Amino acid sequence: MPQIIRKAPVFDVVVIGSGAGGGTAVKVLTDRGINVALLEAGPMLNPARDFREHVWPYQVDHRGAGAHSEFYFGASSGAFLPRR
Repeated sequence: MPQIIRKAPVFDVVVIGSGAGGGTAVKVLTDRGINVALLEAGPMLNPARDFREHVWPYQVDHRGAGAHSEFYFGASSGAFLPRR
């Protein structure tokens, strides 16, 4: 009985990183019919947590600067922290 031996896929180009440059390069190359492998090392994304571009500014707590914006001015200065 003959065996089926699978060959590893062969790519013409390997692009590492899907950032602005890598994504553009992959788009241009694949549009021209070139066989491209895109490697990404970043973490798995959670759309509910990681995509913050489409929320209102009031939904983002000072864009990571702390609940009372303490990291804008330094936590030790306390100059602009609200009084409790």
